[in-house]
Amino acid sequence: MNKTLILTATHGDEDFSLSVVRNLRQKYVFDWLVSNPRALALRQRFTDSDLNRSGPGNRTSSQYEVRRARQIISKATQYDRVIDIHGTTANSGIFIILSDPNWQNIEFAKTINLSRVVLWPSLKPQGPLTQFIPYSLEIECGPKNSPQIVTQLKTVLSDYLSGKPRQKPQSYYIVTGSLPQPIGQSMKDFVATNFQGKSFTPLLVDQYPGIKCYCLQQLDQPLDFNTTNTPSQ
Repeated sequence: MNKTLILTATHGDEDFSLSVVRNLRQKYVFDWLVSNPRALALRQRFTDSDLNRSGPGNRTSSQYEVRRARQIISKATQYDRVIDIHGTTANSGIFIILSDPNWQNIEFAKTINLSRVVLWPSLKPQGPLTQFIPYSLEIECGPKNSPQIVTQLKTVLSDYLSGKPRQKPQSYYIVTGSLPQPIGQSMKDFVATNFQGKSFTPLLVDQYPGIKCYCLQQLDQPLDFNTTNTPSQ
């Protein structure tokens, strides 16, 4: 197996994965760390700034998470594969996020036994940790405090660490934007919908202030063009 690093509690209110990783560490060989121990001790998302928006970090910053981001990224580059585990209260299930969707990370995602892969590249110089770590991905779990989700996460990580081939076919999505609040229309994560004549797949519905949801387009589906008046070639 490749040398693997697993990151937990990048947000201090996402401690659900700690017991899973500790349990797996008794059976499999990998390294792991608590990304944000200060926020974890306070059981809050962060202390000074969002760690998962603080890459590439700065060792001399006055903000703890910005310094910590630089430390984690420097350490993570020593590993062949890096998995950053996150949680949400959304009913999203477990899915993969690629903040740097290059071909190496896409091939990495293909080894994880999950059916949904979201390409979410950042257009800003600061961003998620995995944007700056080679051969890395995020695993997002929701709802994070569900016993079923925790059990599924353990199975997913165990399959990967044991080298078990992926069984599930994968669908790929890309984030194309977001809808602002307030919007009264009911939406569900990964259930295709229409709003004001636009078709998309919602993600992380009602999770963030001012945002109804993020909007996804599924990459392996044909676009719905109106070809009635399209001239023949």
